[in-house]
Amino acid sequence: MRIFLVGLVILLLASPVVSAKELMFCTHKGFEPYVLQEGKVLNGIDIDIVVAILKRARQPAKIEVYSWQRLIQKLKDGTCDVGFSLFDTQDRRQFVEYLFEVPVHYSTFRVFVKQGKKLNFNRISDFFGLKVAHNKGFALTIGLEQAIADRRIQRFEFENVADALKMLESGKVDAVLDNEARFRYYLKKQGKLAKIKGLSVPFLPYEPAFMVISRQSKITDRVKIRDLLEANLKELHLDGTIRQITTRYLN
Repeated sequence: MRIFLVGLVILLLASPVVSAKELMFCTHKGFEPYVLQEGKVLNGIDIDIVVAILKRARQPAKIEVYSWQRLIQKLKDGTCDVGFSLFDTQDRRQFVEYLFEVPVHYSTFRVFVKQGKKLNFNRISDFFGLKVAHNKGFALTIGLEQAIADRRIQRFEFENVADALKMLESGKVDAVLDNEARFRYYLKKQGKLAKIKGLSVPFLPYEPAFMVISRQSKITDRVKIRDLLEANLKELHLDGTIRQITTRYLN
């Protein structure tokens, strides 16, 4: 299914819906291969999953993409009803309700360095004295945050993988911490899989990323919407649809 950047409107009026109101779904742009922009077309693993949920639920909706900061702000002020896909943090629980029953996807974060770089990762202290980059706005581990606050590690943030790779190749940073699927996807596109390596020990394995509902959303039937989304997402996991979608992009 091709989804245009001006916003996907899914109108399935042939059958009853839980909410006749068109819901606003929002996500983080540029997070390949979960959210892909190809000209005026939007697709990717998470996009295809959400479209499948909405089709099964027969729920009218619109999907739009924003920078990370705008996404968070729109979830805070309720101009986005539903967001995807977010890690669970205590701060975010203040302004969104997590659909915890099943995640949209699991992320493995890995440490990437230039080929030839002598670095082994087993614990946070292995990064002491180094310059490390990770995606802006991402909350990874308490240990990493504490080491950065103590100035044992110098942090650099990026909005897109192109900037991360540029920092790594130029020597501005010693290592990049990123979603393994996303970083490898970009390296493959650029023909640089042989120049950058991922360390064998993952930084953060199998971290679940969830769908969320803004606490400021004007949804009147919140419980029914939440149950509807969770039930259909769970079914997509159980019947193999999510595996098929993921394999299509990662292979």
